Amino acid sequence: MEKCPIHKENITYLVLKPNSVQLACIECRDDLIREGHKWESCILLSKALKIPEVLLSKINIEPIFKTFFSKIILVSSEELELQKNLWITEFKRIMAELEKMITDTKDFFDHLSQTLVQYRTDLRRIIKFETFEQHIRGNQNDQNFNQVSSIIIYQHRQQTMGQIEQKIQEYINSISQESNCENKQIIEALIQDYRKKINNVKFPPSTEILNLLTNKFKTFEIAVDSRFKQANPNSTCSCLLSEINFENMKNRIKQNSNSAYSLIYQGSIDGLNPNNFWTKISSKSNLLMIMKTKNNNCVFGGYSPCQWYRTQQSQAMADQEGTSFIFVQSPNQQMYYYPIKKEYKLQAITLNQNFGPTFGKPDLQISADFKEGQLNLGNYYFRDPKENQLSFILGPKLEEIIECEVFQL
Repeated sequence: MEKCPIHKENITYLVLKPNSVQLACIECRDDLIREGHKWESCILLSKALKIPEVLLSKINIEPIFKTFFSKIILVSSEELELQKNLWITEFKRIMAELEKMITDTKDFFDHLSQTLVQYRTDLRRIIKFETFEQHIRGNQNDQNFNQVSSIIIYQHRQQTMGQIEQKIQEYINSISQESNCENKQIIEALIQDYRKKINNVKFPPSTEILNLLTNKFKTFEIAVDSRFKQANPNSTCSCLLSEINFENMKNRIKQNSNSAYSLIYQGSIDGLNPNNFWTKISSKSNLLMIMKTKNNNCVFGGYSPCQWYRTQQSQAMADQEGTSFIFVQSPNQQMYYYPIKKEYKLQAITLNQNFGPTFGKPDLQISADFKEGQLNLGNYYFRDPKENQLSFILGPKLEEIIECEVFQL
């Protein structure tokens, strides 16, 4: 790239003018901004060469395309790669935590099993359990003595069985007596030792792991959803309001209407004239109207649940719920809301096909040809007296509306 012929600096910017462009260095750019050119008209060439949407989002093209390009700029392959690596690392940490939990679970059940085995070994020794086992095995051996059926063998077996049963009963009696006397303290000590060892077993951290996984996956879901929306921007978002202001406004309205919304009219596409405007909105209610003038960076408009339809004579419409409001988005994207006054709910909007949208006395009114309008806040819609009208430099006279969006919610 050639150097700037005036300042001998590298050309780094492309400056868009009304009917021409200028390649500029940093000093040229600063001079042009001082002359009144907007910062938004200065395109950094390194970004434009890397991402074509940087250029397309600045030039005069269809608003719906321009909105898409301006939003998709926000996502980059580098950012997606960074997020991918971040979550792969995070899931590896989770896998390590799960591996540790597997080890802790194995240790937990092994400890329980070993403690139980040791307890039963000691109990068998204390109650001389091998004596009981010998009696049972002796009976089993005798049962296998001979399969020949005869009276002598039968009588012998009956006699042997009786002797074994007597010995088992004697063993049980001795155990009962000893457990109540000599072995009582030993058995109590054994049980206490067993309980102590069991109580000291460390539980696997299931609750902690569950909370960790729940929080991680919630964060992961949010991150995935956010990146997906960045890579797939909603074409029905407002071209005029900032994304966050548009979302906040929808949430404000959704408290009193359904969650679905659609763009039913866009002046730059459908035709910025009264016939097309009223054709698109007639018989519809819950409408959010967003507008912008040519020589002002403010965005303004209003919302009302009232039904709009064509009428030749002015007719006021009542908002019994009192949810209508007018709004202004300042150049720094700060939002100002002006709700309908309770005493004027019966005159929330005014219908007249000879005008554009009209709110209040009027507090906001657009002419039929959309060439001009007026904004006189504080009549039927509440405006804080302390608010400085110059804080957003808009009104009372509005000149040349260049865009009007109407969303139905």
